[in-house]
Amino acid sequence: MFSNSLPAKSELLSLQQFLILGGGLSGESAARLLSKYGKIVILADQSDKEPANSPYSKIVSDKNVEEALDRTDCIIKSPGVSPTHPILEEAMKRNCFILSEIALGRIFYQGPLVGITGTDGKSTTTALTHHLIRSHFPNSKAGGNLGLPFTSFCEDNLDMVVLELSSYQLEDSPNLNLSVAAITNLAPDHLERHKTMDRYLFAKWKSNDLENPNHTFIIGKKIWDKIPNKKTNYPGKVLFFGEENDSDIAILFDSKKIITKKHSYDTSSFVLPGKHNLFNLALAIGISETVGVPQNKIQNHFGNFEGLPHRFKKLNLKEKLNSEFQNLEFINDSKSTNLHSMLSGISGFKKKDPLFLILGGEPKEESLVPFFERWKELQNPILIYGKAGEVWKEEFANNRENPPYKIVPTVKDALLEIRQMIQPNKQQTILFSPACASFDLYKNFSERGDDFERLVLAIFGS
Repeated sequence: MFSNSLPAKSELLSLQQFLILGGGLSGESAARLLSKYGKIVILADQSDKEPANSPYSKIVSDKNVEEALDRTDCIIKSPGVSPTHPILEEAMKRNCFILSEIALGRIFYQGPLVGITGTDGKSTTTALTHHLIRSHFPNSKAGGNLGLPFTSFCEDNLDMVVLELSSYQLEDSPNLNLSVAAITNLAPDHLERHKTMDRYLFAKWKSNDLENPNHTFIIGKKIWDKIPNKKTNYPGKVLFFGEENDSDIAILFDSKKIITKKHSYDTSSFVLPGKHNLFNLALAIGISETVGVPQNKIQNHFGNFEGLPHRFKKLNLKEKLNSEFQNLEFINDSKSTNLHSMLSGISGFKKKDPLFLILGGEPKEESLVPFFERWKELQNPILIYGKAGEVWKEEFANNRENPPYKIVPTVKDALLEIRQMIQPNKQQTILFSPACASFDLYKNFSERGDDFERLVLAIFGS
C-alpha cells in the first residue's frame, strides 16, 4: 500500500529487502542510503543493464513483476513511474510498503523542512528561499526536484532543508511534516498523469501538514478558494501572497515594494526581470520571515541572487557580440516547459517592446488561446521550431488576429531568421522561452539551454 503516514526509522530499518522502482539519480541515491544499513536493494527498471558504480544487489526488468516483488518488503518509487504500474498494483495487493524517495529522506531527516511546489517558478523560488535562509542559517541545504536528491544529504546535521517538490513527488508521499509549505501558482500541467485539475491540485495540497498547528501554508487567495473539501478547522496558519493590497505578503509593482505584516522591503535591488520573479521573491520573503530570518538579512541578500541557469537568465554577452549586435539582449528561459511558464515570463513586456520570441519543442496538452490573447497585445515576431511547429501549425494559421510568426526546423534556424529581421544598433530582446518539453531534439532543458547560448555566440558573436 502507499504509506498513509511515515513509518518510524526503526520500523523501516527492520525491513530487509527494498525495491527501487525506476532508476535515475533519486533511485540511486535511495539505494546508496539503504545499502549503508546492510539492506538488500534491487532495481526494477525498463533496462536491466547494470549502471556504472551500481549500488544495487540485483537488477531486474520492471516487466517481470514476480521477480521484482520476490521477498520485497518495501518499494521506493521513482516519481516518473505511473501509479498504475503493474508492480505497484500487485504490491498493493500484497500490502507492501510503497514510499517516495522524498518520504524516505524525511524518515531519516528530523529537522525543520520547507517545501515549495507549484506549476512554475518553484525552482527559482526554492533556490532564492535557500539563498535568504542561508544568510541566517548557514548550515542549510536545498534539493529535491531542484536536482539534489533528498536522500543524498538527509543524514547531514543541518539547521534546515528547503525542498522543491513536484506534483509527482507529492502524489507519492504521505504527510511529510513540513514546517512551511508554499504553492507558487497553478495552471494545467502534467494532466496526462493527473487527468483532472482537481487531482493535480490535490497533489499540491498534500504539501500541507494537516496535523500540526505550527505549520504555515503560503498560497495565493485564488488558489486557496479552488481547493475542494479543505478543512474548515484548518489547524495551521495560512498566509496569502499576491498583488492585492490586503494580502499578508503584498506585491506593489509601481512602488517596487513587498509589504508583509511585519516589514516593508524595497525590491529595486532585485536583479531578476519580470513580474513573475517578484511573485517568487514575495514567497521567498514570506517563507524566510516565517522561519525566523531577520528583516535586514532578507533585504540585504536578495539583491545578490543571480538566478538559476536556463531560467529567464539574461546573458552577459556585451564583450562577445559583434559590434552591430551590441544593443541586443538575449534571455535564456529554456526551463520554460509549458505555456503558463512562458506567459509568466512575458508578463513584464509592454505593447510594441522590441521583442523576438522563440517557442518550440514537444508541446503539452494546453490551449493556445491565453497565448493568442496575450500576444495580440504585443504583436512582435514569433519563431516556432521543432515538433511544436507541426502540432501548432493549424491553430496559428486559423487564429483570426494572427501574430507575425514563422515555423522553422531548429533553434539555429530561428536565430538565423532573427538575424535577418533585427535592426542593427537598436535595443531589442531575443527571448528563448520554448513553452514545450525538450525531448524532440534534446535530452533535457539544460542541454537545450546550453545549445541556445552556444548558437547565440556562433551567430551573433564577434
